[in-house]
Amino acid sequence: MLERKVMVIKLKRILSETSSCALLAVLASLLLVREAHAYLDPGAGSYIFQILLASLVGALFMLKVFWGRIVGFFSKGSPESKATVQEPGQDVSTPVPANGNVGPTAQDAQSERDDD
Repeated sequence: MLERKVMVIKLKRILSETSSCALLAVLASLLLVREAHAYLDPGAGSYIFQILLASLVGALFMLKVFWGRIVGFFSKGSPESKATVQEPGQDVSTPVPANGNVGPTAQDAQSERDDD
């Protein structure tokens, strides 16, 4: 058991030394480069713009979808937080029964079989 603990400690030390050496090598390669000889065509700028715009639209959509939950989280004691939150894809024109069952229940299926 003692040998296993010693091996684990040695392995952790080796991994920490290896990761620090790898980090130092990456930093040195990034900082010591003099010329890159690289070309960025005009499409690269539009691609970066497209990524930023898609990220913004995605973040706004997620904010819209979860707005009720966000407000409810920050206002737990207020009566407004007791309001029901519409789930994505839920039809607001169809009222939800008080018992929370949306679809047919096993009792409904049994009563339909009895009617036949």
